[in-house]
Amino acid sequence: MRLSARIKCFRYLVYAYIVLISICGGAQLVIGAFLLWTHRQYSTIVNDQFWEPFAVIIVLGLVSQMLCYLGWTSTSKKHRCYLGTFCAFLVILIVIQFLISGWAVASKEQLMTPAEVAIEDSFLQFITKDGAITDQTHIWNRLQRNLQCCGFNKIDDYNKLKNVPWSCYDPINSKVHSTGCMHVLVKRIELNMIKVAIVAIVSALIQSLGIFCVIQLVMLLKRPKLSLPNGNNHSLRVKRPRELVPLSATTIAATSSGMTSHTMTASLAPMAPMGHSSGTSTKPPIAQKPNVPKIEHPVIK
Repeated sequence: MRLSARIKCFRYLVYAYIVLISICGGAQLVIGAFLLWTHRQYSTIVNDQFWEPFAVIIVLGLVSQMLCYLGWTSTSKKHRCYLGTFCAFLVILIVIQFLISGWAVASKEQLMTPAEVAIEDSFLQFITKDGAITDQTHIWNRLQRNLQCCGFNKIDDYNKLKNVPWSCYDPINSKVHSTGCMHVLVKRIELNMIKVAIVAIVSALIQSLGIFCVIQLVMLLKRPKLSLPNGNNHSLRVKRPRELVPLSATTIAATSSGMTSHTMTASLAPMAPMGHSSGTSTKPPIAQKPNVPKIEHPVIK
């Protein structure tokens, strides 16, 4: 296969690969924004903690979109240096996503104790504040109604108040929710952490599929080697005819200037007087043919 055909083929493969990276980045943006929004609904109960992995997924999605712009522009303009930069940044992004996946799993294993302490403090403030139990807009009433839970561990946490909030009852069958909100909320956060780890590792695996195509295109765009008459090798750009045109123009200009100078010398030479033509006439000097140096074109290997 010819070099130009191979370059064209790998350019199309890189284009398809960049589109795939863009889709992964968009998925990271959507999933990260959704997880962050669901976490922010009850984040005050856990003292605004455990939101970092969701924000990191959003940032990774933005970085992926910027890398797609760099890769698309470099591929369309055949910038070998920019393509190498795109490949290097892409490798760094893939490594970071693998690290974030492990970090999300580690955070999930370590959030039990701080989350339990924060939820318990928030629940104590809820039951000790006057009118909080009957407030329909309070975050604990919304939590117990939406997640179908009651109390910190179970409904017995309201025995001291001798009153159970309305949000602990199921509006359909009027039964009391038996599950404690601490277990439901912690399990919800842990599940979101696992989702972050899955999104990060799947995106990293997908984005690592086409790195070979980018590397191969960078190698194909490498400048070809020229073999000079003296035996040395010289690198030349792909657009060789444009660089050799000035050389031909210079040679033609030098030849034309040489012929002009000889013509002017001949015209300025003194001519013999017309009256003394007794048999011996002085002929004007003949312009010598200019010596044009022979140019040996280099042979492309």
